[in-house]
Amino acid sequence: MIPLKQHAQVAAALEEHLAERFDGVTVRIGDNIHYKGTNIVITCPAFAAWLPEQRFHHIVRAIPADFYERHLRQGVVWFELAPGESPAAYMKMPRSEDIEADEATIGHRLRAIDFYARLQAALSARNAMPSADDFVVSRRLLAESGMDEVSVMKACLFLIRQGAYCDAQVLADIVPRMAVEQAR
Repeated sequence: MIPLKQHAQVAAALEEHLAERFDGVTVRIGDNIHYKGTNIVITCPAFAAWLPEQRFHHIVRAIPADFYERHLRQGVVWFELAPGESPAAYMKMPRSEDIEADEATIGHRLRAIDFYARLQAALSARNAMPSADDFVVSRRLLAESGMDEVSVMKACLFLIRQGAYCDAQVLADIVPRMAVEQAR
């Protein structure tokens, strides 16, 4: 927990760390802002297209480990909001745990549309760097395969459950695992 007298100081330091990675980021720390207890409210335009777990993942990775351990590890409730987004809307957003019951079906569908090979081919053909922030190419390929918006979102939540929060992590972590599984 962050002592009350340190809220402003920790918020300013956290904002400084995050500004190196996120344009237009703001940080507010206070008690009971949106939820009981000490709240950290991080607002950034980049969050508008990201799922909540992507937001938190990218935020935590941008914070120096010693700063995180010293000030943020325990006793705080995080809110990563897009500008104008209400905390209530954020709290209602889907999380990867919400698709747990459908995980096998989603995984089967991704394999059926040859998603992983298509992602690898699409990124190789463009000679482009995969997004290290979002599922830019993944979303496009899923939509092109006929998935509606809800199914695309569930597929992205599935990828998050597999440990990938962006195209780059799908390519680096999940694609090799799928190749090993297919070789069996």
